[in-house]
Amino acid sequence: MIPRRRVVITGMGVVSPLGCDLGMFWHLLSSGETGIRPITCFDTSPFQSSLAGEVNDFDPTDFIQPKKARRMGRVSQFAVAAALMAGRDALLDMDQEDRDRVAVCFGTSVGGLKEAFDAHDSMLAKRYKHTNPFTMTTTFPNAVSAEVSIAMGAHGECETYSIGCSSTANAIGRAYDLIRGHDVDIVVAGGAEAPLHPTIFSAMDAGRTLAPDQGGTIRNLPRPFDQTRCGIVLGEGAGCLILEEQGHAERRGAPIYAELEGWGFTTDAFSMARPDDTGKEHRRAIDCALASAHWFPEEVDYINACGLGTVELDLVETMAIKGSLGSHAYRIPISSFKSALGHAFAASGAFQLIGTVLALQHQFIPPTLHLTHPDPQCDLDYVPCVGQARTLQRALVNSFGFGGKNIIIPVSRVDSSVLLDQLIHEKKGAGHHRSMVTSAFSRSYIPGLAQRSSK
Repeated sequence: MIPRRRVVITGMGVVSPLGCDLGMFWHLLSSGETGIRPITCFDTSPFQSSLAGEVNDFDPTDFIQPKKARRMGRVSQFAVAAALMAGRDALLDMDQEDRDRVAVCFGTSVGGLKEAFDAHDSMLAKRYKHTNPFTMTTTFPNAVSAEVSIAMGAHGECETYSIGCSSTANAIGRAYDLIRGHDVDIVVAGGAEAPLHPTIFSAMDAGRTLAPDQGGTIRNLPRPFDQTRCGIVLGEGAGCLILEEQGHAERRGAPIYAELEGWGFTTDAFSMARPDDTGKEHRRAIDCALASAHWFPEEVDYINACGLGTVELDLVETMAIKGSLGSHAYRIPISSFKSALGHAFAASGAFQLIGTVLALQHQFIPPTLHLTHPDPQCDLDYVPCVGQARTLQRALVNSFGFGGKNIIIPVSRVDSSVLLDQLIHEKKGAGHHRSMVTSAFSRSYIPGLAQRSSK
């Protein structure tokens, strides 16, 4: 019988409205800071909304050669930067890896649509003369995963997933399957989005999905699970995680943040714009994730909510959590990062998983901002306004997308003392030199482990 392969997270990278550095991202997120501010990249005066989670401190040439960066769309620049940061965080040396066993799975919802609209406007203005020769390669949805593969030198499967807002969760789930199925040892997985363009913004504004802010005078937006919630605030950015087979990670001495334990995926088959108000498929997605991870509902310590800030979906999500977890739903903390980052479509799933892994590491839950008047129907502990220190071992990450795509990712904290003791035992038994794996959780264990390994 082929042994079960376990999937761990060994590196993370982020380009976000709260910074382009993992440490800064966590510091601001956990402190209750917001990355939402007035948009600077285009005029918002024609619209009801003027706020977004805009990435303002990003210079692609910090990560990519200038000539190459100019030939890439903003979404691909985000993706490559996040992937390179994740690779460094994972101590990943591609020259030491079998590149055929390294895959790329990335999610994006609108891909290079920003560049497509820019090219269209330019072509009309210039009567189709002087068209940018890189227009096609910047607008293809597959450019995101392709550019990451090129930057990383990965020769395994290279896939882009585009199923709306849950695209990154889809990419993470498929990456999990690839590793579990012995197809690859490492997957560079994540999501990227750059939807801040006046045409995209206008379409969202016309659909009345954006939260009106009276010309930016209202700043406490969005308000997930609040009685006064009134819509979403757009965001942008990218997040990337290095997913790895546990044994492979241990052998190369990789840092280990957490373990992915499965995933659950259901579809409403109801509407492109609205969730099924019964919440039955959202609940079933949670049930599927718990079954995949072999968890009891009572073992869940935290839920990172989709928490979109719309009247319907926040209520449906609350119903689904209560329906799946029963009375335990009232005993665990739940929070939404979109209150600080905005809704970056596919990239939101990456922000959520990265933030949740950091919450497990630091044993601290970032708050749901602007939740000052809780909706009586959303009556769970949504960690309003101020973060909470908690004992955390297992968490669920909820991603719900337009068109009714519901994906739940179960992730657990890794006890590095156990992993290291196992590896030390294996090395001693095999008669090899003794080696140690360090991880995000190892610092407090290292002195004792070093002493044990020398005996």
